[in-house]
This record gives sequence, C-alpha cells and structure tokens, in this order.
Amino acid sequence: MAGLDSLLGGGFPPGHVYLVSGEPMNAMELIGYHCASATAAGGSAGYFATENTPEEIKLGIQAVGGNPERVHVIPLPYQGKWVVPDAKKGMRYVVDSLSMLILNAGFMEAYQNLKRVKAQMRQNGDNLIVLVTAGLHSEKEVAMLRQWADGVMELGFDRQGFGLYPYLKISKMRGTPDSARLLLVKETDRGLSLDSTKRVF
Repeated sequence: MAGLDSLLGGGFPPGHVYLVSGEPMNAMELIGYHCASATAAGGSAGYFATENTPEEIKLGIQAVGGNPERVHVIPLPYQGKWVVPDAKKGMRYVVDSLSMLILNAGFMEAYQNLKRVKAQMRQNGDNLIVLVTAGLHSEKEVAMLRQWADGVMELGFDRQGFGLYPYLKISKMRGTPDSARLLLVKETDRGLSLDSTKRVF
C-alpha cells in the first residue's frame, strides 16, 4: 500500500501495535491481508483467526498478491489466554476481528490478552495489527483500545457533493509528520490503493 508506506516512512516500525477500526466493509479485511502479505514476502507472518476460516484468510492474502503458504493462521479461542506459537523476531501478526473476541469473551478478558501480547510484541520487535468493527463498542472501550495502541487507523466515508469517498484516517501514529492525515481508499483488482488527500485535521 504505497500511500500508507510513504506516510509511515517505509512501513510500520517494529515493536508496536496498531488499531484499525471501521464499518464492516471489504477495505478493513483487505488492510489485514495487505499487512500480512507484505511481511510474508520477506519471511513469515501470523494471522489470528477469530471470524474467518483459514481457507478464507489464505484466499484473501492470495487476492492481494501475497503468498498464503508463508502465513501461519492461528485460531484464537473466544475465552482463555491467547497463545502465540513459534514466535520469531520480526514477525507481524494480524487479529482479523477483535470485535468478535470482545462480544464472545467480554471486553476485559480480551483487553488483558491485548496488554499481555503487546508486551510480547515489544520484547520480540514484532508488529500487531488489530481489526475492530466500529459501532459495536462503548465509548469507554474505544478509549481504552485507542490508549493501548501505538497507532490508530480509522476507515470512514467523506461526503462531497453527491459523492461518497472512502478514506483512511491516520492518527496517534509514531513517526508521522502530522497528528492526523487522510488517505483516499480505492479498491482495485489487486487489493487496496491509498492516495494522500493532503488534508490535515
């Protein structure tokens, strides 16, 4: 995703965790597939499955040009402690639906797991990208998740005249020159294309 890479100076810094939130739409899943796919190109990535099947995840990664054989799909239990098997330095992990875990296990149990996994990511120099569906959680829960994350990306729609334009809002991101930026989101036959709107909140 060239627009996002350019904004972040080449990609996500290691040892950080990121929150991606938005309405249930293809773009949010595609961001997860792109993130896993880019890492798998140079090594391997992990994909925590809570909503999609391993087969669906592999197909999604293949659809954005990734190698699904280099992505380890890890089913996450709705309750109990999350386990990160075979953790290696420099890995990137994606949680396909934190919202599903929260709805089934309760917010505090999911949040405690997030804090524990964040410490592990920091220690190993790994990345964690967590997808959350907007509108399913209380204001307090959203505030806690935003505080937990090192960076926040929010998918939304900008209404201009009679047009509706999807965008990705970047905020609270380490290393970005502005406090918040917008990238226009376009779906293509190879996944997502992100272009800077050069608009700053």
